[in-house]
Amino acid sequence: MKTQLTDLNSIEKILQEMTVEEKARMVIGGAPFHTEAMPEYGIPAMYMLDSCNGLNSLEYAGEAVYQELAAQAEAAGQPLDREKNGYMGGLLIALGTLKKRAAQQAQSGAAPSPKPFGCYPPGIALGSTWNPEVVEACGHELAKEMSSYGIDMILGPNVNIHRDPLCGRLGESFTEDPYLMSQLAPAMVRGIQAEGVTACPKHFAANNQEKDRMGVNEHVSERALREIYFPGFKACVDAGCKTVMSAYNQLNGTPSAMNGWLLTDILRKEWGFGGFVVSDWGAAYEQIATIAAGNDLTMPGPRGIQCIVEAVENGTLPLEKLDACVRNVLKVVAWSTAMTGKRPAFDRARSLEVMEEALREGMILLKNDGTLPLTTGCDVAFYGKRSKAPTICPAGSSNVSTDLTTNAYDRAAELLGAGHVTFGEATGRTNTWIAVVGCDGREGADRDSLAMDADDAQALETAIAEAQAAGGKVVVVINATGPIDLNPYEGRVNAILCPFFAGIQGGKVAADAIFGQFNPSGKLAMTWPKHYYDCPSYKNFGGEKQEVWYGEGIYVGYRWYDARHIEPAYPFGYGLSYTSFAITGVSVEDGINMDKAPVKVNVTVKNTGSLPGSEVVQVYVRDVECAFDRPEKELKGFQKVSLQPGEERTVTLELDKAAFSGYYMEFGEWIAQPGEFDILVGTSSRDIAAERRITVRCKDPFGISFRSSIGAIAKCPQAVEIINRVIDEDILALAHVALEFAPDKSLEELWNGTNIQGALVKKGWDGGRITKAHQEIEASFDEMR
Repeated sequence: MKTQLTDLNSIEKILQEMTVEEKARMVIGGAPFHTEAMPEYGIPAMYMLDSCNGLNSLEYAGEAVYQELAAQAEAAGQPLDREKNGYMGGLLIALGTLKKRAAQQAQSGAAPSPKPFGCYPPGIALGSTWNPEVVEACGHELAKEMSSYGIDMILGPNVNIHRDPLCGRLGESFTEDPYLMSQLAPAMVRGIQAEGVTACPKHFAANNQEKDRMGVNEHVSERALREIYFPGFKACVDAGCKTVMSAYNQLNGTPSAMNGWLLTDILRKEWGFGGFVVSDWGAAYEQIATIAAGNDLTMPGPRGIQCIVEAVENGTLPLEKLDACVRNVLKVVAWSTAMTGKRPAFDRARSLEVMEEALREGMILLKNDGTLPLTTGCDVAFYGKRSKAPTICPAGSSNVSTDLTTNAYDRAAELLGAGHVTFGEATGRTNTWIAVVGCDGREGADRDSLAMDADDAQALETAIAEAQAAGGKVVVVINATGPIDLNPYEGRVNAILCPFFAGIQGGKVAADAIFGQFNPSGKLAMTWPKHYYDCPSYKNFGGEKQEVWYGEGIYVGYRWYDARHIEPAYPFGYGLSYTSFAITGVSVEDGINMDKAPVKVNVTVKNTGSLPGSEVVQVYVRDVECAFDRPEKELKGFQKVSLQPGEERTVTLELDKAAFSGYYMEFGEWIAQPGEFDILVGTSSRDIAAERRITVRCKDPFGISFRSSIGAIAKCPQAVEIINRVIDEDILALAHVALEFAPDKSLEELWNGTNIQGALVKKGWDGGRITKAHQEIEASFDEMR
């Protein structure tokens, strides 16, 4: 009997027993959404499906169809030939058959099958909560529901940064800010995996556009990757995510699924990731290069294995590379619900409560002249198709088709009575016109502009004209994948409420906000531009001929608007309330040694209004004395505070050394300098209520060391004396050519050069003594710093 999969030790035994063919099957998937099952080894198939919005019924049905077709072919003695499937595995077979069956069903007049699926608030709505706890709670309920359908692994969360507001998948992800992302995305991972379901943060890395998405070459500086596009993924790894999905795009010339620097050097060696990397569906363009780079599982399956077998046999692919991929896959399979069978109980009522709580936390009030909240004794007229049929999530792989969607019109009728609510026309009693408008977003295509849908714009114009003629009020609700152009309308309406895409409970909760059933407390997780040409990626988005340059570098989102002194329509972190708040006190510890303890920021916030509400205290850091270019300010801490009228509370936020650090390319590492920093406390990136300047201490990365330039060494007599004493030579004489023509050369470069090495060898020094001298000099430099 073959060894059975039970634990990590069993994996090593299985690897010794498996043939190369069996190993190859384990890394290419057994079906469009399943890993390969090998019952002879006790290895079950993991079922993976999109997305963090909820169950994608098209993928779900497609997988069932493929399994049916495969079983029929096997029974007929003519099994499907995996070698003919190409890079999309069996997915196209499944979807083609499904399409034919759907057409036949439509022709027959048969009623469509019920779709009782939950659609959870998409990333953009969860980002607006600024509350990791409610994001984690959604993760729990999402995992329970997906697991109830037999799903073992959820393809999400989407951890890609909001680089450009026209990105088709903007609505799937959380934010433009790496720190906020690093707090919210791991919360989703923790919630999902606490229920035994595997989370899969995606798409690694810098997958920020849909144009030419299968192969676009994105040129991104390493600093931008480190400071903007990587932190969310690293935070998910630190939170224990079991899998990561590699992206379609090339990154600096190499496809992400074949990028060894990305998947092995960064993800595994530097960050310590121990799970498996799965390709985006069809992103493993060359199977051998994919395996060699550290992409463990190619999806969708099944793909051909002969190329893998031949590569191992001819030495093109080292067997240990294939073994590493199989090992990584089996580690996760052994942990998964596919193996344990322990599935959590799911309660629909509880899931709806959690969705609503998240949406209440994420509902953004962009404008209010006192019109909101409306009283339940008013008469309202709704305009726009989205009033009755809102878009609940982006289209594509994250789409959830469901019968459970709520809408603002029906909810208003429940609250006011049907006789007080109309659609598309006003009555003599109407005093408030509510227009629900927006635009859709989808995988596979970016938006053309910031404009809302043309019919939505017409509906809004009609509502404004009728309200003005009747002396009524206009409330706008934004049902969109991201920011839209409000310039023609903002000054002519009384209130603007923004839930974005908000899942099945979005319509209900938007109406509840309008009628004061709760107090909105959401904050923008991205900057809302006045004009598209203000955006940092303007003219650098989409690219040409499958090439795009991230010319804005680290200046993404509010960092750009600050640097260019551009006034946005609404700043990052912005959101109003039905009550008012005041930051009444800020104290910051001064003189702290960052190497030993965090800096504590104490903020006192008070509810100065007449209603209960929540405010987000935001802490930004500005480096006053940095030796290299840094943003004007960066978010480094936040906390949501719920207060009753008149209540005051002090919260403490701790800023560790990372909060004061930037990635310095010259050294290839994160560094923080001692010196002065400004701590800015406010309620958005542009609404700063208090500013405190502090001095912090730490080891100076720019102090004298071997990476200092010879020019800097020459200006430091103590450093020259240390070197001369240890080597018993005149360093300035040995380095005279560099001092004259290349004073920026580091001491390390010169130490390894012929002049210094030659002088020491002439003295009879061997390699060991030269190394010891290097260590002695470095230790003396450390004492100076």
